[in-house]
Amino acid sequence: MAETMHCYRHPDRETRVSCATCGRPICTECMMPTEVGIKCPEDARLPRGARAGVMKRDQILKSFLAGIAVTLLGALVVYFVLPHIGFGRLILSALAGYGAGIFIHRAGGRNGGPLAMAISGVAVAVAFAPALVLPLLNGNIPIILILPALVAVGFAVYNSR
Repeated sequence: MAETMHCYRHPDRETRVSCATCGRPICTECMMPTEVGIKCPEDARLPRGARAGVMKRDQILKSFLAGIAVTLLGALVVYFVLPHIGFGRLILSALAGYGAGIFIHRAGGRNGGPLAMAISGVAVAVAFAPALVLPLLNGNIPIILILPALVAVGFAVYNSR
């Protein structure tokens, strides 16, 4: 059974409804019906263009935490899995970048925008960094790793917008 939520404006009221835009729980008094669902008073007031890419503090925190998770998991995949795959590393990088972008986009409340795109791009790039540092310090340009990194970053940024 779902955990009982409490209205963010009226903490004493239980609810099972949340804002379609920001996801905060709202009671029947706070509900504002709109063309695209029930919203909290703050989000219902804003014109559609004003909300695009605007993230609240908790959404930013969740996006950063998702970015850290992407970096840690991605570094393991890049270091241990990617070297053993031939041409498939481009496909795996594209899929991983796609998944990372979607994960960060959803973790941030699906608002996207420049901040989510930056978090996605940096998280995926940092995941590739450990595998690229040593060859670059030795004077080698590992195109076999740089190209998948660029593909992954591109897919991550595109899917977190």
